[in-house]
Amino acid sequence: MRLAHLNPTLFLLSAATVIAAAPNPMLAQGNLAQRIGSVPNGVVHLQYASRPGTCGDGRDMVGYRKALFADSFQSMGKWNAPTCFPGPVRVALSVTDRRVTRVRTSVGSTWPRSSEPVTDLGTVTPAEAASYFFGLVPQLERSGDKSRVLLPAVLADAGDVIPQLTALARDGSRIQETRRQAIQWMGLLGDARVVPTLVAFAHSGGASPAGEDIDEDDEAPGMKGLATGAMAALSFLDNGVGVPALIDIARNGTPGARGSAAFWLGQSGDPRAAAELHRIIENTSEDQRVRVQAIFSLAHGDNTRETEFAYLRGIYPRLPSDKLKEAVLQGMGEDRSGSAWLIDRARDSRESLKIRKSALFWAGQRELTPTKDLVGFYRNATEPELREHAIFVLSQRQDDAALNELMRIAREDSDRRMRARALFWLGQKDDPRVAKLIGDRIDR
Repeated sequence: MRLAHLNPTLFLLSAATVIAAAPNPMLAQGNLAQRIGSVPNGVVHLQYASRPGTCGDGRDMVGYRKALFADSFQSMGKWNAPTCFPGPVRVALSVTDRRVTRVRTSVGSTWPRSSEPVTDLGTVTPAEAASYFFGLVPQLERSGDKSRVLLPAVLADAGDVIPQLTALARDGSRIQETRRQAIQWMGLLGDARVVPTLVAFAHSGGASPAGEDIDEDDEAPGMKGLATGAMAALSFLDNGVGVPALIDIARNGTPGARGSAAFWLGQSGDPRAAAELHRIIENTSEDQRVRVQAIFSLAHGDNTRETEFAYLRGIYPRLPSDKLKEAVLQGMGEDRSGSAWLIDRARDSRESLKIRKSALFWAGQRELTPTKDLVGFYRNATEPELREHAIFVLSQRQDDAALNELMRIAREDSDRRMRARALFWLGQKDDPRVAKLIGDRIDR
């Protein structure tokens, strides 16, 4: 039986029976805020039904659709967490002088351990929990992990909370991180109804001038601001209903907005988005930063198909700048069959030295690249700068084959400079074989 169907009087009585502290008749009556407010100090526990699709590890990790939260990070997009299991939302509230000072949200079947006295309110209705925690946002938004401040409210299986999220997003008195989180959850919980609101934020950043809000940094796309948060939310909406709006921004926005839209188009996994990214990449009149963003997004998108990597390899010879080519080289690090192609680019004497070094670097970063291919590149290379770079690339590998080649170079290479570089990088490793090699050289 769902808790929402229980008799309220019986429900409150049953909740009172599981209180871990001394019995308090005030806890058996009043709304949730009054019940929590009647606890003078310590930790208050309560739990309630979570939205379908919610999971957690019973501690700090919580997942919902494309969002994964943990103690030290937040991930948006495709994720894999084998220890994330469905369960109720469990909230531990730290109370000092009858005031909530901290909220810790988990999902699972057990409570995290606490060294403080605990008052357990038992199970409450999701609707009551959502209402209470939305009301608590102004009190808590400037303390603790700001990325989790909305979790206890939005994860409650309380139906439509888009009005509350929209109000928070539009509230200029809230800190920007709270507003950005509200926009993010509009994308995770909303449907076509929220598209106009998200588009308005994407164009203007809400109350802030667009130029101050849109992320112009092409090295960290879509990671700050209300405008870029709105574009991310458009990409989260089910059934691709936000994709047409992102395409429009990618064509008609400012350069910064176009770049952010390109990034989030790639995260949508929508065929229309891929076609638009092709158009951007091939548009020679487009700002180079936007084209770089489109290449990055296409290669690092959600479930990028092999045909898209083939497309990037095919267009590579036509790209006019090293910046665009480097974006493709980096993207090939996501392609399961990209190693051989990258090493071929590193060997191609028609390419600039910068591009050849970049290709070798990204080949070395791939676990799927056989170390023997990197060893072969070093032994066949003639340019000193490329050989030295190959030593660095080998030093970043963690396997015995790379270590053995570095030790061989340090002992036997005919080029004194290469021996010195190999010895330098070997010195960064904590391995008894390296210690013996260096000791033997000192003894001589």
